[in-house]
Amino acid sequence: MVAASGHKSSGRERPSRQPVPASIAELDAYIAIQRHSYEPYWTFRAKIEEHAALIAVLRGRLSRLRELRVKGVDDLARSIDREEQEIVMLTVKACLKFCFALSANPWLPIGARETFIHEIGALQQARQLLEQAPAESLPAGLLDDIDTARMILEEVIEKSPSLDDFDRDALRWGRP
Repeated sequence: MVAASGHKSSGRERPSRQPVPASIAELDAYIAIQRHSYEPYWTFRAKIEEHAALIAVLRGRLSRLRELRVKGVDDLARSIDREEQEIVMLTVKACLKFCFALSANPWLPIGARETFIHEIGALQQARQLLEQAPAESLPAGLLDDIDTARMILEEVIEKSPSLDDFDRDALRWGRP
């Protein structure tokens, strides 16, 4: 196989493009939100969803490992729990930064409400997960950050223009 550079390739080399870690995607999204662009935000959310899927797969495999009496399964389970907790903490911190960036903008684009309304549910889920963790394993004030982010987000959503509901307008004007 000949690569674009003209060098022979066995086809077994890893692609040069490395996956973007969630923390880098979070930083890109924060910067973009300040510039009224939400595409990097969706990239960040996709990374979080990928991570959640990976955690679900790993958890699904734990029961089989226990059935096989594999040593270290409990350590692996704790490691998976800690990994999930770490990504949730990153998500909470990112959401708080996003909320501050959004609240500083007096003119939000149409659709901003629909873009960020699901974050309220994500914050509720994060709170539920983090409340189950030992308090000493959490950064100080993290649960307060969730409350702060939620309050700011609710204000941002309230002041954000929403997408028009054209079905509603058609009914109001007597059109099917």
